[in-house]
Amino acid sequence: MEAIAHMRSLYPSFLYDLSWDMFSIVRCWSFPTCRGPERGRLFEQAFYQYCGAKGLPLSETAGSRTLNGVYSASGFLHESDGVIATPEINIHVELKHLTQPVAKLDLVSFNQKGLDFLASENARVRKKPLFRVLITATPVDTTARIFAVQWGIMLIEPNRLPLLSIQSLASRGNRISSAVVDRSWIISEVPRIIVPLQKRVRQLASALEGGGPIVSGTRIARILATQDREGERYWRALDRTDPSWVEDRYDAALGHIVRYEDGQARGRTDTGVAGDPKRIHCQPLRTRSTPAGVSFHRTMS
Repeated sequence: MEAIAHMRSLYPSFLYDLSWDMFSIVRCWSFPTCRGPERGRLFEQAFYQYCGAKGLPLSETAGSRTLNGVYSASGFLHESDGVIATPEINIHVELKHLTQPVAKLDLVSFNQKGLDFLASENARVRKKPLFRVLITATPVDTTARIFAVQWGIMLIEPNRLPLLSIQSLASRGNRISSAVVDRSWIISEVPRIIVPLQKRVRQLASALEGGGPIVSGTRIARILATQDREGERYWRALDRTDPSWVEDRYDAALGHIVRYEDGQARGRTDTGVAGDPKRIHCQPLRTRSTPAGVSFHRTMS
């Protein structure tokens, strides 16, 4: 149990909550009347409103050209969809709501932004651990998943439990956690996969000096296969305990936001925000999270 507590302490608790909550949002968030860039902007607003409700300090939102107030070393004006800046860590967030799967090039571009910001002359940004999270409401190409593991980026996508969520389940020591066979390995390996960018850069420097690979192909294949296999087992175990757990998590994450559409406020008015056009609540898809007999990787794609 001490080892489990140690592994969990490598991440702040709000990062685990972010993993679970954003997974429920990308599973359930829907705004069928909007398309293209407008839908993406609404998706961004849902994330910002979530952060506001949870008290997560956003130093940048869409349109910002900095990371925690610092410009890139190259002078290129990279756009940041969101940056959560706490006294201990920075979390660089990329939000995607595309009509096609997220490709490796999307991850390469996101990773390059982080490297450019870390190369700045600002010691504060360089020293503070920089985690990266890409949140997408559409599927992800396999090559993009491989690149994310190589560079320590956490992916939150609708058809796979996030790695941090899987690790948190493995760490609980209850009936659900025992649903998988690689529990101990998951607990120890995920904190070596989802890491600050600075750690990957140091590992790269070591590799260039004759060390081993940053993350071997064998480890990449195993962590992705574990996320697929054991993540599905955990998902089904959660479904057996509570078939509506995803939808309930979504409601808890965004249920405080009223719907504003066609100039009319709808939904709960006891929050004091009825009629505020900046508050948007999109109807959740009230469906069973993993229909019996159907692999969740083929649902809601």
